[in-house]
Amino acid sequence: MTLTPTTDLAHTGLAATEAADQASRHAPTSTPEVSTPVAAPAGAGRQHVHEVDVVRVLTFVAVIGVHATGGTIDGSGYVGNAALNLLHFTREAFFVLTGFVLVHSYADRPPRGPRLRRFWARRLLLVGVPYAAWTAVYGAAAMRARTSDDGVLGGIRQYFGLLFSGNAHYHLYFLLVSLQIYLALPVLLALVRRARHHLALLLAGSAALEAAILVAIQYGPPRDGVLGWLQDYCHVLLPTYLFWVLLGGVAAARLDRIRGWVDRHRRLVPAIVLAGAAAAQLWYAASIHHGRSPAFAASVFQPIMIVWGTAVVVGLFAAGRWWAARRTPGSRADRLLRLGSELSFGVYLIHPLFVDNLVKVLPDRIPAPLSTLLIVAAALAGSGVLVWLARRTPLSLPVTGRPRLRRATTTPAPAGPA
Repeated sequence: MTLTPTTDLAHTGLAATEAADQASRHAPTSTPEVSTPVAAPAGAGRQHVHEVDVVRVLTFVAVIGVHATGGTIDGSGYVGNAALNLLHFTREAFFVLTGFVLVHSYADRPPRGPRLRRFWARRLLLVGVPYAAWTAVYGAAAMRARTSDDGVLGGIRQYFGLLFSGNAHYHLYFLLVSLQIYLALPVLLALVRRARHHLALLLAGSAALEAAILVAIQYGPPRDGVLGWLQDYCHVLLPTYLFWVLLGGVAAARLDRIRGWVDRHRRLVPAIVLAGAAAAQLWYAASIHHGRSPAFAASVFQPIMIVWGTAVVVGLFAAGRWWAARRTPGSRADRLLRLGSELSFGVYLIHPLFVDNLVKVLPDRIPAPLSTLLIVAAALAGSGVLVWLARRTPLSLPVTGRPRLRRATTTPAPAGPA
């Protein structure tokens, strides 16, 4: 599968690393700034899924919206948290993307033995290095405080505590969970393969397990011992997101059927999204009616997210389907979407630097939602520029999770189906 054939690697969050791994093996070299998609040779991997480009970019924009909204609303307000409640689909969409790209890329030829070890080593480099680097950046204040109290060894212990907990900053959990997904790749592929005639049952079972986990997280009593540890670190553990990874994997295994269903039910998809939104807001209102705070009612771990997250993913894929049917290869819009996809993971890593500082200034001067929109726009633009520049320096890998861009010496191949 060649999701982004511009250079050696790409991310959809982290999911596009798999896609680009296929691209690096099967797509001809092109200039890094503007790619010309080409058809993969027969048997050399899956075709590019243009729908994923749209899902990826929209999800990354929405996650910046989550963080900007969280910093500009009244934490105890009803309306702001209601908006945040609807934006919380991004976490689910990230892991659906990851599961989708992994299964789509590797289901036909699961990596085993040396290939599996190379896969793991590459993911550790492309995900582990930026994770370690950004843990140091975002955890610098905590490390300095610990160093001043307990010396250098205390600062080092603080760093490794943040590294293993994913708590250096609010968005780094995704990298830590993604590393777990990569380790579990053989299990994921085996589950989808062995349940290929019972994929609906697999999803139903994982959805039931997901509901039980979310109820325990959100409504369970405080626990001690191992159960208490699981409660405290649920946000960085793969089982918390297993349903979404499997949903993406099943979607990849049944891609042609899903495309056909979306094409036949274009008018139904908006109704599904609206019904999911209504269900999420009804749950939110009911939780507040029963004495819960708006922040609690809008939590990303509310069980209703199974309904809302699934509905939004359907809507996002339908939007991608609409785009794929109308795109003109090599057009300005096509190149812009490719660029957004190319920069998306680095933007994800960097954007809190902008959001965290802007939310300290703008909300006091400009009311929400205008301040929220301005922060989203500024964070997107600023992060995008920094990623674009970093990609051309030796710091590209730790800063953006991508190898340094280098000018290719070969001539781009002619455009073709991808």
